[in-house]
Amino acid sequence: MTRTERTYYVVFGLYSLWAWFLAPVYPLFLRSRGLDALEVNLVLATYLIVIFVFEVPTGAAADLVGRKASFLLSCVLRCVAFGLYAVAQGFFDCAVAEVIDGIGTTLATGALDAWAIDGMRAEGDERPIERFFARAQALARVVMVGGGVTCAYLAQANFALPWWIASAGFAATGIVAACTMRETSRHVAAGPARRRLSSVMREGFDSVRAVPVLWLVCALTGASFFALIPAHMLWQQRMTELSGEGVWIIGWFWVLMNVAGVIGSVLLPRLLDRWRRSRVLFVAALWRGSFLAVAAAGATLAPALCGWLLQEVSFGVSEPVLQAWTNEHVAAERRATVISIRSMVGTFCGGAGLIALGFVARDHGIQIAWIVSALLVLVAAPAYLLLERSGPAVADAPSAPVGSEPPIPAKLAPPAVS
Repeated sequence: MTRTERTYYVVFGLYSLWAWFLAPVYPLFLRSRGLDALEVNLVLATYLIVIFVFEVPTGAAADLVGRKASFLLSCVLRCVAFGLYAVAQGFFDCAVAEVIDGIGTTLATGALDAWAIDGMRAEGDERPIERFFARAQALARVVMVGGGVTCAYLAQANFALPWWIASAGFAATGIVAACTMRETSRHVAAGPARRRLSSVMREGFDSVRAVPVLWLVCALTGASFFALIPAHMLWQQRMTELSGEGVWIIGWFWVLMNVAGVIGSVLLPRLLDRWRRSRVLFVAALWRGSFLAVAAAGATLAPALCGWLLQEVSFGVSEPVLQAWTNEHVAAERRATVISIRSMVGTFCGGAGLIALGFVARDHGIQIAWIVSALLVLVAAPAYLLLERSGPAVADAPSAPVGSEPPIPAKLAPPAVS
C-alpha cells in the first residue's frame, strides 16, 4: 500500500464522517427552526442548484490551482457552513449556509479522488483502481453508520450540538489533509486549460445526444431524482411521528436503511445471472414504487417502516447497473465528462422535484407526497426496458465494478437515488 493510498483512506474517511454526520436528523433540524415542509425542500433545493452551477467550474479550478488546495478550501467552507447552521434561526439563515456548503462540496468532488490517483501513479502503483475505491466506499459506509447513530443521540439533547461537532470535524480534517497530502507537481496554463475544458464539455454533451442509451440513462436518472429526493427529505419526520419516540430512534432507522442498501448490492449478481439488465432495472423500479406506496399508506410504524426499508433495497440494485451501462457506451477519453453530465441532470431534476413535491407535502401532507413519488417511479419503470434496445456498447469501454456508487447529495441518504 502506497503512502498516498494510506493518506487517502484517512482523509476520505474523516471527510465522509462529517459530510454525512447530520444525515439522519437534517430535515428534523430544519423543522425545529420553524421551516414548513415546503421550506425544508427549498433549502435542499438551494444546495442542489448550487452544486449544479458550480460542479464543473470548481473541477476546472482544482486542475488549475491544485487538488490539495481545492480540497483544503472545501474543508474551510464546510466548516463555516456547518457553524452557521448551528446558529441558524430561519429559512434565510439556512439557505445562506447551504450556498456556502454547496460550493464547499463541489470543491471536494473529484479533487480528492484525482489527487489520490495522481499520487499513486507517481509512486509507481499501476494496479487497477476498482478495489481501491471499493475499499474506500466500504470505509465510508462504516463511518456514515456510526456517525449517524451518534448524531441522533446528540440531537436528542441539543439540535445545534451535532453541527458544532461536524464543523470542528471539517476543521480537523483540513488540518490532517494539510499535514499529510503531498501533491505531485503540475504545470498547466490557465488559458489553454479553459479552452480544453470548453471543448471537452461540448464533446461530452455531443456524445450524450448522439447515443440513445446515454440520453435515456440521463433522462431516467433525472426522473428518479425528481421523484425520490423529496421522499428522502421527509422520511425522518414521518417515522418520528409514527414511532412516538425522540430523535434518537432515527439513528437506528438510518442503520437499517444502510443494511437494506447492502442487501440490494448482494442480490444484484444473482439477479443478473437470471435476467437481462433492463429487466433487473424494470423490476427494481416496480419494487421501489410499490413499496414506497406501502410506506405512504401505512397508518402505523410497522407497515410504514417496512415499506420504506424494502424500497431502499432497490437502490443497491439500480445504480451499479446504470453506472456500467454509462461506462460501456462512452469512449474512455470522454467518460468523466459524460458521468458529470449525468450527475448534473440528476442534481437539477432533484432540485426541481424538491420544489414541486414540497408544495404537495405542505398542502396535502407527507403521505400524499410519497404517493405522488411512487406513481412517478411506476410510470417511468417501463422506460428501463428500452435501454437494451438503444445501441451497442463502445468496444474500449469496460463496465463499472458492481457495487460502486457515485457521489450523491450529502445530508440526505446513504444509497444512490437512481
